[in-house]
Amino acid sequence: MFLQDYIDQYVARTQKSGAVWDEARRVLPGGVAGNAGFMAPRPIYIEKARGSRLYDVDGNEYIDLLLGAGPHILGHSPDCVVTAVGRQLERGTSYMLFNETGLKLAKLVQKHQPHIEMIRFANSGSEATMFALRVARSFTKREKIAKPEGGYNGQHDTVLISGTHGTAGPDRRPEGRLESAGVPRGVLDGTLIFPWNDAEATVTVIEEHADELAAVILEPMPGFGMGALSPAKGYLEAVREVTKKHGILLIYDEVLIGFRLGGVGGATRHFGVVPDLSCYGKVIGGGFPVGAFGGRKDVMEKTLDPDASPEYKVFQSGTFTGNAVTMAAGLACLEELESRDYGYVDRLAEKIRTGLTTIATEKGFPVHVTGEGSIFYPHFNERPVTSMRGKLKDNAQRNRLFCMGLIANGVYMPPLHAAVTCFAHTDADVDHILEVSEKVMGEMRE
Repeated sequence: MFLQDYIDQYVARTQKSGAVWDEARRVLPGGVAGNAGFMAPRPIYIEKARGSRLYDVDGNEYIDLLLGAGPHILGHSPDCVVTAVGRQLERGTSYMLFNETGLKLAKLVQKHQPHIEMIRFANSGSEATMFALRVARSFTKREKIAKPEGGYNGQHDTVLISGTHGTAGPDRRPEGRLESAGVPRGVLDGTLIFPWNDAEATVTVIEEHADELAAVILEPMPGFGMGALSPAKGYLEAVREVTKKHGILLIYDEVLIGFRLGGVGGATRHFGVVPDLSCYGKVIGGGFPVGAFGGRKDVMEKTLDPDASPEYKVFQSGTFTGNAVTMAAGLACLEELESRDYGYVDRLAEKIRTGLTTIATEKGFPVHVTGEGSIFYPHFNERPVTSMRGKLKDNAQRNRLFCMGLIANGVYMPPLHAAVTCFAHTDADVDHILEVSEKVMGEMRE
């Protein structure tokens, strides 16, 4: 089966999406609200979603493994969230002033992740990482930050460097590479790059610039971009040790993995390494736009308290920050997750990881399925993938062919983003996902 065959199937079953796209691109660049909503040859337009399913405007049903890029761990429109939001809508939506529901959500995060001594809310994961880095610069009185090559930490200028598109420089001494037009070249001077999963090289970069570094920001398990790559044994510990030694703040970007890996205890429980600050999004909003960042009280209080010294005071706000609807949805979601057995969603993802590996072996494809917990990503690669440089050796054409085949057969798994499971998925869903995967890989082999 050739890629064009699956594209033809995809186009044939999404005729109404095609008509919507023709109209939408007269108004919206690319016909979408953001780049992530576009997939060649044309995007799908969604009519509704419920549980583990997406339904497009053509009436096609998909088992959803994107789940809004991760937030819907309970599935789409869970009853607890729908009920809580409905009640809140009767009381108003956004006041600019904060609300008691938001306080309850903050205390619930703190309850399960004790290193969050103080927390602030934002409107997206990108805002959360942006504000956390601003706080780090203020607290340390240093200006540079460091991030791993291949790491995605949001869409603000400081971190749109050496992310998801390519690499520059030697393997063990990577150099900064702009990821977007419109980003000033000057930001390259303020963001240092180190190789993910190479502890010795990472420590060397940090040590050489220790007096300039305000923070090291990383996903404890990078999702989007690198494709669900677990940290090597001792890697996070090495980063924690060197940052603590030099008074550099370690910031975890848990926007994707937060309240997934490690259950409600998050990455600190899962990996056993405690950062100074953590950034959240996705799951804690219960399906609504959200961001949050928090950690050490001395850092947060010194920079964000309205009575803080002017030399440390950081501006952080937003019209919809901590809005009542998102706080209600997030609280309902996290209260529900307290009683859920994360072993269920983790087991479903492991069943997919194991099943895809077995199918690929039987069909003669070199595939390495990475990930932990409820997160996974299939790499069509001859060798195990542990870094961005390894990821770039994936057979991208084969990956796109596989994902397009799944989508054309009613399983929505994107070619670039890590896939996730949710509590609305069933064993029957997973069996069907694997049946479709076996069919598609068989057709690819033919």
